[in-house]
Amino acid sequence: MTSAPQDRRPRITIEFLADHPDLVPTIARWHWHEWGDEEDDGSEAEWRNVVRRRIQRDAVPFTLVAFMDEKPVGCLSVCWDDIDADFADEGPWLSGMFVRGPARNLGIGRALVQAAESRCCTLGHRVIWLHTGEACRFYQRCRWELVRAKAALDRDAVMRRDLQADQNAFRQ
Repeated sequence: MTSAPQDRRPRITIEFLADHPDLVPTIARWHWHEWGDEEDDGSEAEWRNVVRRRIQRDAVPFTLVAFMDEKPVGCLSVCWDDIDADFADEGPWLSGMFVRGPARNLGIGRALVQAAESRCCTLGHRVIWLHTGEACRFYQRCRWELVRAKAALDRDAVMRRDLQADQNAFRQ
C-alpha cells in the first residue's frame, strides 16, 4: 500500500547567534566567500572577529541566524560598523544578509529582515539603515525606502526603514 504524498514545508526559525556561538566560523566563512574576495580587506580570521563582535542579544550589534529544519541557512546582522560614509551619523545598519543558495526564494531573507526590524524596535531604535549593491528591489518589497540610488559600481544604494511609522499605523 502506498501513502499519499504529504505537503511538507520546511520549518524555518530565526535565532540569535549569541545562542549558537559555535556557528561563528560558519557565518564568517559565508561572508568571506560572498564578500571577502571582492573587497580584499582581510582574511577569513578577520571576518570571524567581525562576526564575534556582533554576537549580543540585548543591544546592537547583534546577529540573527535562520535555520531550516534545524540547519543554519542564513544570517543577518544589525551593527554600527558597516555604514555608508555619506550617512555616517545614521544607524543602526543592517549588514551581512546572506541566505545559502538552496534556501533562497523560500521567505528566509524576509523573515530575517522582519526579525531584525522587530528586535531593533524592541531595543528602542526608530529608524534602521542599510546599503546594498544588488538587493534594492528585495528591500523595497520589504517596505524599505530608497534614500540614494546606486550610482556606480563602487557606490551602493542606501535605504532606510522607519520603524516608528509602522508602530503609529498599528495604533490607528
